Amino acid sequence: MPITIDDRGLYTGLERLLARIDQVTDTGLARGADHLEQVARATSAYEGMSGATRASTTAYAIGPNSDGSAEATQGFAAAVDQLTGFTGHQGQAVSQDSGVVLGPDEKGIILTVFTDYIDLLERELAGDKAFLGPTLASEDTTVTAIVAEASREALR
Repeated sequence: MPITIDDRGLYTGLERLLARIDQVTDTGLARGADHLEQVARATSAYEGMSGATRASTTAYAIGPNSDGSAEATQGFAAAVDQLTGFTGHQGQAVSQDSGVVLGPDEKGIILTVFTDYIDLLERELAGDKAFLGPTLASEDTTVTAIVAEASREALR
């Protein structure tokens, strides 16, 4: 007599597990993005003139379930708000594609600023006024731990 196994429940369980993992990583990345944004906004790497850099510093999770468009809209609006009527320099609010291309199952975090002079701060004055790159470099382990903690919470 042949032995038969009903594996329909196995596939259903695996699908639920994969969906839960997807949800948990979204939660963890959102928490990690919040952390990065707080650290970057609190930086003392530069002294702002208009407040636009600090106000428009934004971090958000991206991936199949989130494109970050709402967060980008808010960051751009913050830069516009701070720069409207400001005459201390000629900087402008800018919103452009990050250029980050993820695969269909990849996720990540974008940390950015919505001003046209952020490249000046990050590249030309790097080491003196850069803060995005240094924040990412110094907080990578913390963000990884935040995502891992979201997973542990889900398993409790």
